[in-house]
Parts: sequence; C-alpha cells; structure tokens
Amino acid sequence: MNKVYAVLVIFMSILFAKNDLLGQDIHYSQFYNSPLNINPALTGIFNGDVRIIGSVRDQWRQVEVPYTTFSANYDMKIYPKKNRDKNFFGFGAIFNYDRAGASSMNITDLNITGSYSYLLNKNNVLTAGLLLGFATEGYDSDGLSWDNYWDGTIADISRGSGENFANNRFSYLETGVGVNYRYQKSARTNLNLGIGAWHLLTPTASYDGINTTELPIRLAFNFEGTFKIANPLDIQLHANYNLQDEYDEILTGGLLRIHINQKPGSQYALDLGATWRYSGALIPKLAIHYNQWYIGASYDFNFDPFYTDFNIRQGGPEVHVRYIITNVKPLSQKKACPIY
Repeated sequence: MNKVYAVLVIFMSILFAKNDLLGQDIHYSQFYNSPLNINPALTGIFNGDVRIIGSVRDQWRQVEVPYTTFSANYDMKIYPKKNRDKNFFGFGAIFNYDRAGASSMNITDLNITGSYSYLLNKNNVLTAGLLLGFATEGYDSDGLSWDNYWDGTIADISRGSGENFANNRFSYLETGVGVNYRYQKSARTNLNLGIGAWHLLTPTASYDGINTTELPIRLAFNFEGTFKIANPLDIQLHANYNLQDEYDEILTGGLLRIHINQKPGSQYALDLGATWRYSGALIPKLAIHYNQWYIGASYDFNFDPFYTDFNIRQGGPEVHVRYIITNVKPLSQKKACPIY
C-alpha cells in the first residue's frame, strides 16, 4: 500500500499543477460514470461481468442555446481458457451524441474499445486499452441569422446569407489509447489511476474547402478511489484532468456512501457529495444504489464571470443510469480475478 499511496501523491501533484478551464470534446461532471469517455483502459474494469450505462447532460437553457449530450456505454469482461488467474480481456462500445447552439452544431461518434488486464498479484491489476471508431461533426445553417438578411428596412431571408461554405459536415476516424492501474482490496475498497489519449491521428476539419484545422490530441488523467471507513460507510474520492492543446479542465470531489441495507437481494445505498470544477462551478451530487442498479444525478452551479455578468447561475442537470450483471460462477470454478 505504501507504493500505492506514493503513486497517488505524485498523480495528484500533477493534477493540481494547473487550475484553468476551457473545455473541448464531450465531457461529464460525473466523469467516473462515463468511463470509456475518459480512458479506454477502463473497459472491463469494474465489479461484475457486464456493465451498461446511459448518460444525459443538459445545459445553457437560460440563454436559448442549449447543449445536450447523450452517451450509451456497454462493456464486458472476457476470460481466457487458460491462466484465468493471471489475465483477462475487456470489450466495449460507446455511442456519443452532442448538440449545441442555434446552429445545432453536433458531434456523433460510435467507438469500440478493447483492453488487456494483467494481474500483478491478487490486489493489483495493470490494464492497457485501445479505442477505434467513427465520428462525424456538422451543423444546420437554417437556424442561423445573417447580417446580409437586412435590406435596410426588414430582415429578408430570401437575400441569402452571403456566406460560402463548401460543406456543413466532416467525418474522421477516431483513435485512442490508455493505461490504468487498479488496486482492489475488496469490493468496497479499490482505486483506479490512469491516463487516456484521443485523436491520435489528429484529424482535420474544413467547412470552406480551403482552410483546414487539426483536431488536437486530448489527454485525460483519471483517479477514482472508494474506501470502506466503517461497516455502513464508504468514502469515494475522484479527480479528472483533461488537456487539449491550450484548453484544460480540472474536476475534483468526493462522495459519502451510506449502506442502508446490506442484506443480499435487497441491498441499497445512498451517495451524497459534490465536485468542484476549477473554473468556478460547484456540482452537488446524489446517487442511489439498489442491488445491481445505480442512478446518479448532479447539477452544475456556475460562478465564473460570464455567468455573473449575464445573471446566469445554473449550468444544467446530468443523470447517469447503470446496470451491472454478475454471472454466477460454477462451484468448481476458481475466482478469475479480484475484481469481483
């Protein structure tokens, strides 16, 4: 455990070295509930055999340019026939859809992920992951207004925008890699520490057919740890640092998990906590666990100057629903790994 704590201290020191925020790419305040969006090496890294997650985020309703983000996540473990106590594989898929603004600027991507996990010993797992997918980005100009519409008296749409766009959509191959270290003492005491990278091929975008812009590589550092502190209580700590060119984002927070009933077949628990986004946003969170089901909800309260100047305090709600399937192992079969 001393080595685990040393690695954790080094990681957190790097994480807090910057405190600016300018976000790009799809991201969630409850980033730990959308694992394949922060690190493909988190594929199959959970307590169970199959994991299904649905996520939705809504924001900016007050300024009439709403942002809506939706994700569907599926991943599973695949056990080899031999050396099941030494390694296992993971397979996953994730669909993302994000739409924003009057132009309905949108991103749609479908990715598949794969991972290989090697058990260093019964408590420590090292995982490498890959991501491959297809993404398309574009907009709808019908919702936009242009100064060329104005004829001096009225706005006349028939005058046209006066703009010349060669296309309103482009597509590219999405690629990503990641590594993750997991320590697992029990189902209630574990942690993940890792880094993922996206847009490895730095795809290019062009709307006028002349000028092109590269989509820079995004790096995501992730930490999530859950620790049993008493029979009915756990504490969960989490942190995420995203870096993409000159833009970065830092979130840190924690939750207190209260195990209300631990009887098998009717287990339920309650999470209460908050996350702080270093641009000036407080995000209270509430989650309910019932057997294999989990529902987590949060709301962003923003305090940066932009929101203050326009008298806007709200960021928006975010909800994640998760279901985990755990297969019953035959009595003669030994446990394959400590990730129960």
